[in-house]
Amino acid sequence: MKRPSGDGALSPQDEMAEVRRQIDALDDEIVALLARRQRQIERAARVKPLLELPARVPERIDEVLARVLEAAKRDGLSGELSTELWTRIIEWSIGYEERLMGGARSAKPPK
Repeated sequence: MKRPSGDGALSPQDEMAEVRRQIDALDDEIVALLARRQRQIERAARVKPLLELPARVPERIDEVLARVLEAAKRDGLSGELSTELWTRIIEWSIGYEERLMGGARSAKPPK
């Protein structure tokens, strides 16, 4: 509901409802993007055995994290958040690839 003052501003309740609608729409976009990313992980799991590559490729992990951190800086996303999220996404992806590749073991992760 709009404020009675006629200035066109939203009431705090209406503004909060709009914020939540926007967050829900963004969450839907994030889910769709992550589903697309998962499809690419599935492709990688099919190709890596042909190239005799393990699921875990430390150089690629470093490359992805560096690229994501740069993108986060560019777009004003917390570096801490982006590093935590992508580390989790990468680790999940490696485990998923290993399962798809028939449990093939990769090199031990660096400490």
